[in-house]
Amino acid sequence: MNQENEAINASAKASEWMAALDTQMEPIDASNEDEETTPIPACSLREMGYREPRGGFDKKLCSKTDYKEYIIHHMNTVISNQQKPDIVVYIRGQKFNCHLAVLKTCTKLAKDVRFPNGLIIAHKDVTAKGFELAYDWMIHQDSTLKRKDIVELYMAAEYMQMPELLTHLWSLFHEETLVTDGMAFQIYLECLSYGRSKLQSLMLNRVRRFFLSAVTTEEYLRLEFEAVCEILGHYNICVNSEMEIYYSAVRWLHHDWPKRKEYAPGIMEVVQFQLMPTQYITSIKEELQELHNIPAVQTIINGALSSENMQQKSNRRHWVYDKKIPHHHNSACPRWRCLDLTAFNTYLEQIIAAGPNYSQCLLDREEPRREYGRECEYECEYLMSPNNDVC
Repeated sequence: MNQENEAINASAKASEWMAALDTQMEPIDASNEDEETTPIPACSLREMGYREPRGGFDKKLCSKTDYKEYIIHHMNTVISNQQKPDIVVYIRGQKFNCHLAVLKTCTKLAKDVRFPNGLIIAHKDVTAKGFELAYDWMIHQDSTLKRKDIVELYMAAEYMQMPELLTHLWSLFHEETLVTDGMAFQIYLECLSYGRSKLQSLMLNRVRRFFLSAVTTEEYLRLEFEAVCEILGHYNICVNSEMEIYYSAVRWLHHDWPKRKEYAPGIMEVVQFQLMPTQYITSIKEELQELHNIPAVQTIINGALSSENMQQKSNRRHWVYDKKIPHHHNSACPRWRCLDLTAFNTYLEQIIAAGPNYSQCLLDREEPRREYGRECEYECEYLMSPNNDVC
């Protein structure tokens, strides 16, 4: 009703203005062009009676292409081509032009933090190469990774807190067909310069059957004392007996005996002498008198062989065997040979000759015994036990 009244009033007012115009209009006199004319009165759209449609004007805007995809495509082009970067990241004297929005999206390090003068990463674990690879992963869907760069990338991702990339890397590390036991040892070595890390522990756990192959290498002989103890003390490395652990320790010590003699007690502590036959320990004392004459070493061995420690449950290794190796057979077998330093070195030479895939020759000792005799011409029925056999 109100709208009708307003329309009537507006119409009446308009009629009044039109009548006023009629009374004011006079014939145009060309001779009087400069004379002022009366302006036409104005009114608002509402006064003229214009109203918005009651149903409103709600229409969907369309285009020939999906505009959101269009924007995303062009934003991706800007980011992947690193056009118009808005932040500079400095790492070890190198600078990287980046987009802050990308860093904030992919890393927890950059979230909720302002970097008015750029970002400086001075952490010892982050290298320029590691950051470059991490940022390349952020802005490209098809980024690739070389084996030699994997540790640097992991350390950068861990420091910058990139959960999605770390999850992807961990999935790669757990693929045994991709990361073999030999590669695990290589990655472990690369982790050492960064200090202890989750990756270092994982790779050591994956060395397993490659352990004795690792012992043959120059890299093993150059290891620091702490790393050797960490390896020799690990429960998951594969050996035939604790004697192989002992001679692996001796090999490292003898590589530079004058300088490493002081580490002898520490490295002997990781050898579980209680897993060796007592008579065997007597023979190695005579073989390596210079080592066993060290009072601290004597104390360690005597303590390990005490009745109290002999009754304790030992941290056993992962026992394996190779049918072609004499000291892996039981002493009752005619093919058997007592393991001493000479025999151990001969064994390492055989491993080197076999090549990097030697670890595949090692079998779990828990396999059915009927398999033991097939490769032995004397049909031996069992292999050497680390607790019962003597020289």
